[in-house]
Amino acid sequence: MPTIITSHGARISYSWHGVAPAKPVLFMHGFTGTANSHFANEINLLAPIASIVAPDLRGYGQSAPPPREFGADFYQRDANDMSELLTALNLYDVTVIGFSDGAESALLLAVIAPERIKHVIVWGVCGQISTEMVNRVRKWLPVESWGPERDDWKNEIIANHGHAQFKPLIEGWVAAAEAIASRGGDIVHHVAHQISCPVTIIHGRNDLGNPVPVVEALAAKIPQCTLHLIDDVGHSIQDEAAPILHAILRRLLV
Repeated sequence: MPTIITSHGARISYSWHGVAPAKPVLFMHGFTGTANSHFANEINLLAPIASIVAPDLRGYGQSAPPPREFGADFYQRDANDMSELLTALNLYDVTVIGFSDGAESALLLAVIAPERIKHVIVWGVCGQISTEMVNRVRKWLPVESWGPERDDWKNEIIANHGHAQFKPLIEGWVAAAEAIASRGGDIVHHVAHQISCPVTIIHGRNDLGNPVPVVEALAAKIPQCTLHLIDDVGHSIQDEAAPILHAILRRLLV
């Protein structure tokens, strides 16, 4: 995979898909994922009509070593990395598609690189670490107590990142979530009014870590925001409601 080294020494590997110089699309995956593990179907869907850049975020997948690390600023750090990637590739008028952690950073990317971003499409996002989220992720610890109900996720993490990274990834994210929550929990809300491009938020009403009222408050702060609420769907819309998601993506990108 092609790779860039950011100004802070981070290694970002990415893949190209689709047809150039068609519409540029940047995918930003979520926690414990990679571009391929979270977006394989969406990349295939859009490849005939778009020029797709699909990086593994810092420390994940092909962008390791070094392994992924967290901290209270990791959302902004990932946004900064993606800004440097777009600069290195000289891309403008980019549609950014983000899921979960990648969605939070995608919104921050629109703030710091407005000249390059045409549209942001995100799901699994609420712009803050909510109390509900902290309470949920604390139940991930200790990882040694994980039972069969989490085997699929555990096996995915190990397949993507290796067994040695399973425990550090989970513990690192929980610590980061607690650190962000301890300073008020905000990730995007304080800068949402600065997002100048159109934003589409797609949200499952059953996404327990991202409460609907917080998502609605975030959408209200973004000047050009369309919010789609989907009944009976949770966090991973690409897995739980792919036909609905794909219909929205086709409509927005064709």
